[in-house]
Amino acid sequence: MNKNKYFAAIDMGSNAVRFVIKSVEVDPSDNSESLTQDLLVRFPLRLGEDAFMRKKISKGREKQLLNLMKSFQHMLKIFPIVDFKAYATSAMRDSSNGKKITEKVLKKTGINIEIIGGEEEARIIYDTHIERMLGQEANFMYMDVGGGSTQISVIHAGEPIYSHSFNIGTVRMMKDKVDPKEKQEFLSKLREFRVQYPDLQLVGSGGNINKIYSLLHTKKDRSMLNVGKMKHLYKELSPLCVETRMKKYRIKRDRAEVIGFAAGLFIDAADAMQMNTIVVPSISIADGIINKMYQKYADRNR
Repeated sequence: MNKNKYFAAIDMGSNAVRFVIKSVEVDPSDNSESLTQDLLVRFPLRLGEDAFMRKKISKGREKQLLNLMKSFQHMLKIFPIVDFKAYATSAMRDSSNGKKITEKVLKKTGINIEIIGGEEEARIIYDTHIERMLGQEANFMYMDVGGGSTQISVIHAGEPIYSHSFNIGTVRMMKDKVDPKEKQEFLSKLREFRVQYPDLQLVGSGGNINKIYSLLHTKKDRSMLNVGKMKHLYKELSPLCVETRMKKYRIKRDRAEVIGFAAGLFIDAADAMQMNTIVVPSISIADGIINKMYQKYADRNR
């Protein structure tokens, strides 16, 4: 009988929906526990196209979302899940029918989707425990770029001292729906923290920065993304059409459409903070959700 403990999370973003399942692995040498990813499903639903242009999720995407949740419901029955959470972020927040759709999903599948605010979304980021993963004592600014928003969290002495969600995301940029004042405030905040913490390290996450890293670097680089190389890639891919990007870089259409916007935003951030490198530890909001559930479980069973 499988005695593993499993935790699952759904991250319903503006560009894609991610379903993650992790299990608890025990090291027999010292009985220490760690989480291992067992399943990752990413579906490019792109709710943000509806949310940011029409302020409402269309019937077509609503149907796709419901069918997707039904498939996740069946997967949840396969694993002995200890705890599970489903969070929706920027696109569902901005949609007039977002709440109604979550109620329909709950009725049809039993999956309770929580539409969380930008501040809570940013706060979840800290639950990835960046400083523990990297094994360093420096100050960190975590920057997660999604389709609808960009979250930044500053971690000082192992504690989050600032978390905020800006309405700047790849789908918003693609649809020209980013307020210039929002972008200006974002860069101003980065410069402010760079002055306050000279040793600040920029940590990037999201599907686009992970893909950029994989295109430019190998495991030998220890997750350090060279900004100079990213600028060269950005200059190379920017003039290319989507089809050419797909073929040249072997990426899917939804990624090819937005990867340039993400690269440009990370470059702007790195320049504002005078950074030559970005740490890319391949972590996500879904990781933060699961880490938080696991920590609560571990605390209860000590």
